Amino acid sequence: MNIDLAKFLSVAALMSQGAAAAGCTINLGNGFTDTNLGPETTTTTSTSGTTDDATTTGTGVDSNDTTETDPGTSAPTTTDVPTTGTTDATAGTTAGTTGEGFVCSDGTALDNPAWVCDENPDCPDGSDEVTGCGIEAFTCNGDKKEIPSTWACDEVPDCVDNSDEVTGCGLEAFTCTNGTEIPATWKCDTAEDCPDGSDEADC
Repeated sequence: MNIDLAKFLSVAALMSQGAAAAGCTINLGNGFTDTNLGPETTTTTSTSGTTDDATTTGTGVDSNDTTETDPGTSAPTTTDVPTTGTTDATAGTTAGTTGEGFVCSDGTALDNPAWVCDENPDCPDGSDEVTGCGIEAFTCNGDKKEIPSTWACDEVPDCVDNSDEVTGCGLEAFTCTNGTEIPATWKCDTAEDCPDGSDEADC
């Protein structure tokens, strides 16, 4: 039987494409088999634990067992010391300073500017903790001590003579014999308001 080999191979190729879906192998005779029975697939095998050159950290060992360093990935070093967090030792000595010390409101000089606004009155009038802190002051009438002006007329006597609650409130004052201030309207009201009762004398 004569067979046209070219036609046979064409038919066989068409059949092999259909057979590929079914997973068949066609024997073409004479020891030939169609090995193209479907789309080619490529498999890759990965080996765990291996790394490529892109993930190195800059050091490695070559085939000659010498250590090499990648200069592009080395961490920069610096000897600069950060200066943040430093404070100025003279901060806070604003009003009333002379550069070498502090002059209190009553004229007394303090030698050490660090004593100003340190929550410890060093001036006889206490001005280093009021004016020296840049706080507006009220000066008591009797002993001339300074207190913050916000303490005046707050219903709490802060001056020894009570002047922050009388003069400090803008009231006309009557000064008792011992120097204490009371509102002038309290004089001769049949109630003794001065410690010595002088507000009710000569009424």
